[in-house]
Amino acid sequence: MPKDVSADLMQALITKLYGTITGDNPDIQMPRNKFVTWMLPGMPFVPQDFMFCAKGLIAESAEETRERYHQAWALSKLFNFIPDVSNQFLTEGMQQTIFASTQDDISAVYADVLKYSKVADIQLSDKEKAKLEKFRNLLTVTKEVTDIITDEVKQVTEPGPVTLAYTDKMDDYLSAADEYMNLVIDAQSAQGNDPEAVRRVAAFANKSKFLRKRMEAAWMAWISQGYKNEYEQINAYIEQVTQRSMVLYKQQLMEDFKNGLLTSPQEGTAGDFYYTTIVPGNFATSPGWTRFRFYEQDYETHYDKSTSQWSAGGSASFGLFSIGAQASGSKVKIAQDMKATNFRAELEFTQVPIIRPWFKPGFFSMRGWTLDKLWDLNYDKRVSDGGEGQPDHKPDGRLVAYPINALFVRNVVLKSDQSERHMNYIKSEISAGGRVGWGPFSVGGSYSRGKEKRDFSAHGEGGAVNIDGIQLIGFVNNIIPKSPNPNPEIKPDQFVGGE
Repeated sequence: MPKDVSADLMQALITKLYGTITGDNPDIQMPRNKFVTWMLPGMPFVPQDFMFCAKGLIAESAEETRERYHQAWALSKLFNFIPDVSNQFLTEGMQQTIFASTQDDISAVYADVLKYSKVADIQLSDKEKAKLEKFRNLLTVTKEVTDIITDEVKQVTEPGPVTLAYTDKMDDYLSAADEYMNLVIDAQSAQGNDPEAVRRVAAFANKSKFLRKRMEAAWMAWISQGYKNEYEQINAYIEQVTQRSMVLYKQQLMEDFKNGLLTSPQEGTAGDFYYTTIVPGNFATSPGWTRFRFYEQDYETHYDKSTSQWSAGGSASFGLFSIGAQASGSKVKIAQDMKATNFRAELEFTQVPIIRPWFKPGFFSMRGWTLDKLWDLNYDKRVSDGGEGQPDHKPDGRLVAYPINALFVRNVVLKSDQSERHMNYIKSEISAGGRVGWGPFSVGGSYSRGKEKRDFSAHGEGGAVNIDGIQLIGFVNNIIPKSPNPNPEIKPDQFVGGE
């Protein structure tokens, strides 16, 4: 295919970005049980949308407190989806999908799991019980908050000090790893005598040793200040001990889940939500985003890989423009044949950990529980088969995966010889009521979150399409292993309730 067909260029750009954020390199120490979900197109935000993440729910005035509760409600609803992998899920080497939801919620399925699960009940010693309680209190804490409308005092479960330190230092490591991986991929894809190609090779030669040191320092800080080993040892201890008796552990899971439920006064009776946040809360205003560049020579390195992998997934395609109905987000057409010769893109990106203090996904990998027969009477699928025995390792179940990192970009600049024509096309579609995306990047239209509606539009400047501000363009998701998967040594009568 010719390089000036922008659908090809956009797929190559996404392939390069995918390699950067997943750390497809032996120097990057990241787990591999993940896949990426791309939004088509992205969702615009402003830094004020994340004020509650940085400052907490309680503000100096009732009006601002009510707004922060609304922000928390909106974010929790957005991050509560279960990724749908039924139509598009690629090989082990390149696992990604276009954003789609199973129409079920993480919180709803998790509630059912807690309701219908039967746990092993082989008594623990008092010493083991005390140690288990101590570890749980390090991972989560329960605080009292006062409802600003009813003055009712509620208990809310939030991340504990060890969890916050672990996640914060993990984020620092991910940022350092992203920057190093971006430098590596840039240098590997550089070709020809273009000044950008020369800059990339020279940048790697001069910067790589410093960025490796920064990445290694971030890894050591994660260990020493982020309690990485301790956090993982605590979870390993909990998993080991609770294989004998999970009664106390499940009781705490149910308490944390109940305490995670809040209500947004602005939404009234429809305002129930499970508290969800992102760390660090000030990411939107932080200077530590990774600079990403793409130019036509990157196409040669990344396009062949992207097309073979995407074609294996079936219907995935980015095109140049995706046009949706106003504010609805439903795509009605994708323009794949628009030209974009001499195409270049620049942007900043970051991946931010998602925190749900009420949700303990480690439960799914534990071997000391099973499901009651009532589950099978209500549902025709287990929680997850982990992809065992499935083609392309595609998992099946009610809760096959959950998003763990949100992928944000900002200050996107897209250049080509046709930028002026592209800008005119964008304006015409927006004026006709369309919602326009350029690949995973939103370039204009009306967006609604709850009762709030915003108009958003890119602008032409310097022969480029400039997209100011922050956008959510996708997620990194964790795959849930086979669940339930009880230890065969546990006899049926050793589960609570017996056979």
